[in-house]
Amino acid sequence: MNIGYSDHLAHDYWHFVDTPYAVDGAQGRPAPEPNALNEIRLFLKTLAGDASDDVKSYDVVWLLHLVGDVHQPLHTVSRFSRKMPQGDRGGNDEQVCLAFTCGAALHAFWDGLLGNKGSAADAYALANGLASADAAAAADLNPEDWVKESSDLARKSVYTEAVGDGTGPFTLDQSYQDAARQLARAQVALGGAH
Repeated sequence: MNIGYSDHLAHDYWHFVDTPYAVDGAQGRPAPEPNALNEIRLFLKTLAGDASDDVKSYDVVWLLHLVGDVHQPLHTVSRFSRKMPQGDRGGNDEQVCLAFTCGAALHAFWDGLLGNKGSAADAYALANGLASADAAAAADLNPEDWVKESSDLARKSVYTEAVGDGTGPFTLDQSYQDAARQLARAQVALGGAH
């Protein structure tokens, strides 16, 4: 139920869809609900309906945020394996090492690929430097497709040989980091187009 700005909760569970990715014979679990996909559907329905302006303005802010989230691959998957039978919670349970730092979560690495400054000027500068999203992909307005594509990207581009089974830490070489940054830029552009 949408209640607008009187809702002051962070709603941590809204930011992801833990689509199961089971490897090496492990058993995955279905994505818990509610999740980002459920909330995106709800916000779209509310915005198309006759809710108050207060509720609609609250929902549009969350909608923009969650559309961005589901275009980030690790917001759409949880990898299950024999070493991680409970899943990795979207890369939050694996640690990675970069050239001069070690111990960050794989998820945090991916979340921070385009910067963590957070100022409006930084966001504008980043947006102005992005290539346009692929027109055919941008025309797909089905949130289920966005989640599936991001989940597929996680399987293909996040969980490479560099990110082994278990908690790590796993060393991400420059090639992995460059490919990740390129993918993150493309996904941000696509999320913005959606």
